[in-house]
Amino acid sequence: MQGLGGLAAVSMSGATVAEAEEALTEALPTDPHTRDTYRAIVDAIIPETPQLEDELGPEHVPGGLEVELEKFLVWDFNHFHEIRLETLANTGGTDPVTDDAPSADQLELSLEPGEADSDLDALLEVDGIDTAVIDAVIDDLNDLLATLSGGLLGSSDEITTDDFEETLDFGTIEALEITIDETVDEDETGPVDFDVFVETANETSNTAIQNYPYASLFTIVFDIVATEFILLGKNEDAIDRGNEEFPAGGTFVQLSREDRLRCLWSIVDGGAIDRLDGLLEPIVTDVGILKFVVMAVNGLHGFGYYTEWSGYEDTKTATPTDRALNVPPGKVQSRRQTEYPGPQSGHAADWRHAVPGGFDDPEADELDLDSDLKGDDVLEGIGGDTP
Repeated sequence: MQGLGGLAAVSMSGATVAEAEEALTEALPTDPHTRDTYRAIVDAIIPETPQLEDELGPEHVPGGLEVELEKFLVWDFNHFHEIRLETLANTGGTDPVTDDAPSADQLELSLEPGEADSDLDALLEVDGIDTAVIDAVIDDLNDLLATLSGGLLGSSDEITTDDFEETLDFGTIEALEITIDETVDEDETGPVDFDVFVETANETSNTAIQNYPYASLFTIVFDIVATEFILLGKNEDAIDRGNEEFPAGGTFVQLSREDRLRCLWSIVDGGAIDRLDGLLEPIVTDVGILKFVVMAVNGLHGFGYYTEWSGYEDTKTATPTDRALNVPPGKVQSRRQTEYPGPQSGHAADWRHAVPGGFDDPEADELDLDSDLKGDDVLEGIGGDTP
């Protein structure tokens, strides 16, 4: 396993130390590994498209990275599940998402380098995982390979623990710890505060957030799934350990754009989370939600890129009520591409005519009209209450 190795891993990826340090010191909404993993996903789903400039215009060239779409994904995953004190198992409540009552232990995680012989012990230190789990995973992968080969799989073709260790890479993460930042009292109610500690080779961050930090955990999952993806030979393109664009990422960012999407789809329709359940379950207590996470990754790109989120600039990651459109409306990326002029007086009343033949105006004799209509009067039945 090359991950949990800080700048050593970055160096192996081919990036320079200066590039890595730049990535590590930049103001981020999260740690560098998380940021670069989501940047790699954004780059795969909405890449820059210079080939469209001549045909459609320069406004169709920028990709998702141009509007920092990765921040939209990180913010949403870190805010989609509020865990409350009254729902923890020892308080007798039920979690509204999983219908189960999570215990405090299930929500705390420590992913640190181990002191045993193998670096893989860093992963195995997660509560509930031991070497038997990784052995079982590798046995399942070899059974699958044997099935795919029609029983012709030779011993030299089998996946070994060394193969798994060599392929699995968590990029710049050296340690990740999530703890509940308060004493759980059965009489207390309200959101649970979590303390998130991330250590890289040359810095540490310690952040308290009020929602469960799923964004960072999902990127760990993506590296593990990518490892299985590569070991099973599902990648159609060569892996790139010299990907300088995402130097802090792990195994997942080493895949080509197309293979990143194929890898994510293996979670939905490839049985990956079933085969890797023993490894993933201690990291994400409800492994089944990962299928919805992948679907959300796709949907969030549309929500983020084609709404006005890109125009919020430095308020992008504020709570929705504190965001402000501080870019001239005509320069918002989504508006430039769609030629949406923003709210315009009278447009809502005229919406029915946007679809040719789709909507007929009501007959005039069916309308209850005043005898002294003025320009700003509201006609019931036409455009609702919009003048």
